[in-house]
Amino acid sequence: MNIWIVILCAVLVLVAVLALQAGLKPARKDGVGSYKAAALMTENERDFFVRLVDALPDHYIFPQVAMGALIVPSSTDKKLAHVDRLRVAQQRVDFVVCDRACKVTAVVELDDRTHQGPKDQRRDERLNQGAIRTVRFQSRAKPHGQAIREAVLGQSSMMAMPAARFANA
Repeated sequence: MNIWIVILCAVLVLVAVLALQAGLKPARKDGVGSYKAAALMTENERDFFVRLVDALPDHYIFPQVAMGALIVPSSTDKKLAHVDRLRVAQQRVDFVVCDRACKVTAVVELDDRTHQGPKDQRRDERLNQGAIRTVRFQSRAKPHGQAIREAVLGQSSMMAMPAARFANA
């Protein structure tokens, strides 16, 4: 009787191993990995991208830019600089607005329910340290044309607001 229990357990383990192997895809041996295309922007972001392009025809608009392409650590201490680099390594901004010389004019964020105040404030402060102004628009109340242009390019009062938030500006 004990031998049957041992045989039954061995068969069950063998079946489980075979089932797992059948469900797993073989690993690529070339070190490349396995990938598929991702959407660059959501539908909401694409809609706002068109509004930005229309409102700012004399500027370039770049979507989904890595923060590491915009700011770098300023610390001369290598360990602190590494920690600061890691803080922004996986972060992206929604849109970067540049003039025709490709100088950053502003970062534009389209805030929806996934945005969190304290985290956004830290991101804005990091960009502000690099002399990059952040302009935020509410996703549910996206402005058009002239309101976007004034908010992004600013008037003297708006330029002084490093992380201005606009709903229906």
